[in-house]
Amino acid sequence: MPRNYIPKTAYFAEHRIQKIAKDLIGDCKEDRKRALDVFEFFQKMVATDHDDDKSKAEMSKALELSQDANNKIVKVLELMLKMTMTELRESPSAPDKLSFEDIRKNT
Repeated sequence: MPRNYIPKTAYFAEHRIQKIAKDLIGDCKEDRKRALDVFEFFQKMVATDHDDDKSKAEMSKALELSQDANNKIVKVLELMLKMTMTELRESPSAPDKLSFEDIRKNT
């Protein structure tokens, strides 16, 4: 019977969260690229037959999927930024005003 993996450090340690975020962003980029490829495919079909309503509907769906993937990337980055800001605020050497330079120093 296989044993469950038990991490030696905290499961939600900073490096693990960053790796998960990186993987999610990579997956979303791939999804966005695929959706745009599908959009181009149906766009070519519409170019040859302007009355092809089914292809037009599929183009619209592909654009929605592309935008959804992009929105997920923004959401992941937003959450990472919030986590970083929280960590900086809790730090004893936290600056009074937060800048991107402060975040770069602490990552």
